Amino acid sequence: MKSHAVAVSVFLATANCACAGSVSDMEALRIVHKHCVTCHTANPTHESFREAPKNIILETVTDLKKAAVIFVQTVQTKAMPLGNQTDMTDDERATLGRWVKELP
Repeated sequence: MKSHAVAVSVFLATANCACAGSVSDMEALRIVHKHCVTCHTANPTHESFREAPKNIILETVTDLKKAAVIFVQTVQTKAMPLGNQTDMTDDERATLGRWVKELP
């Protein structure tokens, strides 16, 4: 029984170390879906837009990887989301920043 507890502890410690600081594609996409796709989608639901601003679509991970502007607009200048209407937190911005920096 004791060896199982040690094995589980070693596994959990290793898993935490391997993931520390890294951001998954799905986590980045979750943040973008929460804060950006009301405007940056093929069919925006935000009342001010009939099409995605500057034709920037952010629906998939592939879309995100093509849109390097995310880093500048969302992380560095905090210009997006526009007026921070969706209440993006500094932690979410930092997470997106880490994700962009980790891209190959």
